[in-house]
Amino acid sequence: VTFDPLKAAKDPQQSVRLSKAEDVASIKRRERFTTVYMIEDAQGGIETLILPIRGYGLWSTLHGFMALKGDLNTVVGLGFHQHAETPGLGGEVDNPRWRNQWAGKRLFDDQGQLAVEIVKGTVDPQASMAAYQVDGLAGATLTSNGVNNLLHFWLGEQGFGPFLAKLRSKEA
Repeated sequence: VTFDPLKAAKDPQQSVRLSKAEDVASIKRRERFTTVYMIEDAQGGIETLILPIRGYGLWSTLHGFMALKGDLNTVVGLGFHQHAETPGLGGEVDNPRWRNQWAGKRLFDDQGQLAVEIVKGTVDPQASMAAYQVDGLAGATLTSNGVNNLLHFWLGEQGFGPFLAKLRSKEA
């Protein structure tokens, strides 16, 4: 038997209906349980945590994964395995140059507030927030906004935020 989180998200018994205010990723329902992937280091701590993410772009729901370092704050990578965004515009979420920008980006600021964001245009490397920012997708503002929204959903209180906080408290 395999668990299908998308199927679970559609089942009212296995999911939670999101209010409009909660549903910044435009997914309507969130499964109560899902599968995450954890790679342990030699000491049994977290080396990498891989989280499934999804949310609406311009034309479609983007489905992907975000990998975090063991500090649960530094991005290893971000990728989408399914979407129907416009090739050459929002479809640039598949472009290795854009995807490579995510490695090393930080998610939360020193106060623990979610700070990661996609900016319109390019990141100013001298800006104080550069460690949290990724270049926007040229000509694809709505897809960029969608990726921002899905990250804020899944890393926030309605998504993996409480889970990440629990893991951090175990690491402390």
